[in-house]
Order: sequence, then C-alpha cells, then structure tokens
Amino acid sequence: MKLNVRVHPGARAETFRRCGLAFAREWLAVDVDEATAARLAAEQMLEVEAIPGPAPDIEGNAPSPSPSPPAKRQKSTPSGGTK
Repeated sequence: MKLNVRVHPGARAETFRRCGLAFAREWLAVDVDEATAARLAAEQMLEVEAIPGPAPDIEGNAPSPSPSPPAKRQKSTPSGGTK
C-alpha cells in the first residue's frame, strides 16, 4: 500500500520515527503492508494520505504494467571491413 506520510504540522517535533521509518515535515512516499499502514494512520503525530493507484484484480493481484516498446536495434558494421 502506497502512502504519503509526514509529521503532523501541529506537532512540536520536527522529526518522528514509527515502524522503523523516519518522518519529517515534508511528505515522504512509502510502500508498506496493510498492518504497517494501519499503524501509521493511527499515529497522532503523523499525517497520512493514501496514494491512489490501480485497483487490484479479483484475486488481489495488481494489474501487470503494460509492456515497454521493443528496443531499437543498432546497425552493425561487418567485422573486418573498412568504411
């Protein structure tokens, strides 16, 4: 689950650590499991926003990204030949 997390603007602290992660007043994008996301969201010292993404399919798997276009082939010169 992808989240944007920062120290709550009203908090006195400039930085805060939770779940092994350090947060500051600037937004930090994190990718965490559901349990960690719930713990971060419950923390009063933090402001947490979900990052919208593609919805998972019925089996719970995220859709695979579209394939990248094929790489262009470089022209090769015959070996041992001169131009």
